[in-house]
Amino acid sequence: MSERTSSTNSNRRCERCGAAVSKQFVRVFGLDNTVHGCLNCLTRTQLAVGEAALREGSDGTGATRVKWPAGGSP
Repeated sequence: MSERTSSTNSNRRCERCGAAVSKQFVRVFGLDNTVHGCLNCLTRTQLAVGEAALREGSDGTGATRVKWPAGGSP
């Protein structure tokens, strides 16, 4: 029987804090197979509005930002 070895794909790690994230987490919250935030370093609200898809310190250029709450007035 061959021994299984697991390799860590760098795209399955949070770019902000380095925590391991699942393939599904990257698919749902990431952009281009990369996440820039996870439950360890962002709140659930930040994840819900797309912060994990934006690089830390990003000015949002070229990215669509969603206002929270969606459809609500400030």
